[in-house]
Amino acid sequence: MSLLQKIRILRHNNKKIIENFSYLTLIQVFNLVLPLIIYPYLIRVLGKEVYGTIIFTQTIATYFSIFINFGFNIFGAKEIAINKENIKKTNEIFSSILTIKSIFWIISILILIISLFLLQIETDEILLYIFSFLICIHEVLFPQWFFQGIEKMKYNTIINLTIKILFIILTLFFVQTKEQYLLVPLLNSIGGIIGGGISLYIIFKNEKVDFYIPSLLILRKYIKESFPLFASDAIISIKDRFNYIFLGSFLGMDKVAIYDIGIKILNLVIIPISIINNALYPKMSIEKNRKLLKDIMKYSFILYIMICFLIQPFVPFIIDFLGGGIKEAILPTRILLIAPIIFCLGLPLAHNGLIIFNKYRSLLIGMLLTTIFYLSCIFLGLYFNLLVDVSTFAIITVLVYLFECIYRYIICKKYNII
Repeated sequence: MSLLQKIRILRHNNKKIIENFSYLTLIQVFNLVLPLIIYPYLIRVLGKEVYGTIIFTQTIATYFSIFINFGFNIFGAKEIAINKENIKKTNEIFSSILTIKSIFWIISILILIISLFLLQIETDEILLYIFSFLICIHEVLFPQWFFQGIEKMKYNTIINLTIKILFIILTLFFVQTKEQYLLVPLLNSIGGIIGGGISLYIIFKNEKVDFYIPSLLILRKYIKESFPLFASDAIISIKDRFNYIFLGSFLGMDKVAIYDIGIKILNLVIIPISIINNALYPKMSIEKNRKLLKDIMKYSFILYIMICFLIQPFVPFIIDFLGGGIKEAILPTRILLIAPIIFCLGLPLAHNGLIIFNKYRSLLIGMLLTTIFYLSCIFLGLYFNLLVDVSTFAIITVLVYLFECIYRYIICKKYNII
């Protein structure tokens, strides 16, 4: 058999994976590149302090979105992938998850409003928090997990690309002074709501899914089954997002903006491994292919060693473009660029390893231990008065990634997953 024939057979046998990989690549690139187009503009118009405040309120909204999502982005994708040929079961999964998310959104908005009034937050700040929170409606309405489960990622790509472009156009047109900062989270939320509405239309119209209100027994069952994933997300979000809260509360909102630049670059670098894992997730859910998992890790590690070393010389130029000359972000970003080398191993171990093989309890324990490790680092930093700049938080972030990866590797070896 010729090499060309082998390639054709390989392409035919993995048509869905290649298609999903292509769409995921496109949407991931646009999800990061399009905001980076508007990012320098916002820094220049709003300034570090105001922009950092927006990031701070969006971080608070992120915690609510974790509760609203309740682990369904992973759990739902897996359940839909397994039951996509069973329309009755598909209707049940979709209806249950949408109902639960809607209930959790109502609970969240009530908690936010009560908290803001109890804390006697000023009117402008209340509006900023509420406008930032409205993006959580997108978490309710936009079922990325459903499209991933049925392996039709083109919907995700088209909808997300549309709302991102819409947000950029509206922001450039309406946000022209520092005083118009409230429009940034508001326009972002409006785009998310529109995208969610379009996605529901596609699901009802094209995919012929019927929505109904499930019984309390069924809702309780889905909450119970997805709880370990929610708990994992909630616990690990402490290490992922607490840095923003701490920097904003104690070191100033300008430090939030500096740290955010490094995180944005880090997120840009980890796009490939995130895409690969998401594209292969439905296939792994069905096949549980241990060899494929090992291959993902091996080739990802080689790729990221090269990427992270090659990008280091260009960090000052990237910072200058994105941050408008915020030189303080150069060192933290260099440190954070060590993390992708570790992340490319830790992500598949969890996403296509522990989750696929139903080791939710082990994953949850790992998240808990990682969070304890993170909080210990913070405590030691406070005790020895080391948490005085952004670079220290960048070092802690890398150490936490390393601890998490080592734990997942040990557990996967224990259960013969790798």
